[in-house]
Amino acid sequence: MRWLTFAAVSLIFFVISAGAFSSLGVVLPAMVGEMGWNWTQAGMGYTLLGLACGLASLMPAVLIRKLGVRGTMAAGTLAMVAGFGAMALAHTVAVYFAATVLIGLAFALVSTVPGTHVLTDLFRNRSTALGAYFTLGALGQVAGPLMYVGVHEFTGGWRDYWWVFVGLALVSGLLAIATTPGRRDETGHQAAAPEIESPGEVLEGLRDWSVRRALATPQFYVIVAGYTTFLLINTTAHGFAVQHLTERGVDPRAAATMLSLEGVFGAAMTALGGVIGERVRAKTLMIGSLVATTVGMAGLALAHDWNLMMVYSVGTGLGLGLSLLASTVLLLDYFGKKPNLELFSIMCLISTTAALGPAFGGWARDALGSFTDMFWLCVAVTSTILAATVFMRPPALAKTPPAAPQERAA
Repeated sequence: MRWLTFAAVSLIFFVISAGAFSSLGVVLPAMVGEMGWNWTQAGMGYTLLGLACGLASLMPAVLIRKLGVRGTMAAGTLAMVAGFGAMALAHTVAVYFAATVLIGLAFALVSTVPGTHVLTDLFRNRSTALGAYFTLGALGQVAGPLMYVGVHEFTGGWRDYWWVFVGLALVSGLLAIATTPGRRDETGHQAAAPEIESPGEVLEGLRDWSVRRALATPQFYVIVAGYTTFLLINTTAHGFAVQHLTERGVDPRAAATMLSLEGVFGAAMTALGGVIGERVRAKTLMIGSLVATTVGMAGLALAHDWNLMMVYSVGTGLGLGLSLLASTVLLLDYFGKKPNLELFSIMCLISTTAALGPAFGGWARDALGSFTDMFWLCVAVTSTILAATVFMRPPALAKTPPAAPQERAA
């Protein structure tokens, strides 16, 4: 039964990943051309997608505690169907904005928060299980652009693509609802001592971490900053990479293929990262992902031929492929499993600030005439977070000082 549950949560993660961030970036040029929008409006929709996903990131934790994973998946499925349907019917900017909000809400409700909550209960080798789960989700980012190219070739339009996702949302949502545990069936996430998730330092007092104590450490915010940076790169690059490459003389189909190729490298690295995560410290994974992302974004800023496009695809794909696993496991390593559901949700909430990237990018394109400067700014941000991560040390709980000899005697 646990493998059926694994398949169900992975499938719905695959579907929402394919239909959200990577897909929208490929479809947007056609939507902008048909509707006559400007890129500021297009970027604002991408920002609303990220904002809805981030601001709703605490909602899964609340619903899981109240309704269980099954009820949370049901709510997310309704949001998926409504969002993809609204996108297919969009004729105005307002409907487009509403559709992106619904899809962002669905992403929060059916993807990583409920998925990691369930899988960390079901599997002892959590790094491997999470790596496989994140890999299948990453494959959605590979499939989305390729699916659009295929549907567009077959139908000549973009609306049918969103109708395909309405059907996929229904199928994957019903399977997830049927196979994930109900509220009364959940047995994990109690006060038991957590396991160490990767071969990092064995931290003193790991059993004693609480949400409040974790939030008082600078290490938590360095991890959050890293995760936020990856989301910033993910939304901004996927939102504008196709248009940026096209403006630099790249064929639109080749540009869309680059997005899918990036997803291939990301999925492969996520799968490999799950295995490596059992042997290598999560901090090392985080550093590696930041280095690769920085190099990849520099390649995207300069790209005009296949060589630099491959630097972008390989670097960003490998970096983003490691990012979610590295952030998730690093939280578990440093603070344990007991407060992880809340800490993971808070991390997702804070990372909502990454949603400002597409809005700024759309404005920059309209004001400056290109996306290049925005991508260089992304390089500067990732370099800064990389430096902070390199110098980060494991957190330590404040210890109560021992009693004085006369106090012990008394």
